[in-house]
Amino acid sequence: MKLMDFLVDEAIVFDLKSRDKSGALREMVEALKSAQKVSSKEMENILEALAKREKLGSTGIGGGVAVPHTKHVSITRLMGTLARSKSGVEFDALDGEPVHLLFLLLSPSESSSSHLAALERIATLIRDSDFRRFISMARNKKEMLEILKEKDGYRL
Repeated sequence: MKLMDFLVDEAIVFDLKSRDKSGALREMVEALKSAQKVSSKEMENILEALAKREKLGSTGIGGGVAVPHTKHVSITRLMGTLARSKSGVEFDALDGEPVHLLFLLLSPSESSSSHLAALERIATLIRDSDFRRFISMARNKKEMLEILKEKDGYRL
């Protein structure tokens, strides 16, 4: 599975403003809503589902990265976005450090295999220290997208 199979490029957040977990999740879901991938009437329900998932254990995996994810009945196809925070987000990460890169993943309720495949693709990507460094140094959203596409093997 490639990132661009599910990543909504118009919902990428170049400079996340929120400094806390709930604000960051809201900002990312709002970006998906602005890209017309999430309906206004389902936004609060999706945020509740994400908060419920976070109560099971933080998706702040350490190393400055979080991968919040959930399945939801209103989601008809796998989708996600990426946000970068220069100042960092308090995300209750496993290492106690602020999070600077956040991959949000939303899946249909019945899509276990594609949900897991997307999480695996993200996990592979974030283990790459060069990727994390290049995304952190990107000067704009367009550069972030180019880095993501390059990691997927697209010719730029």
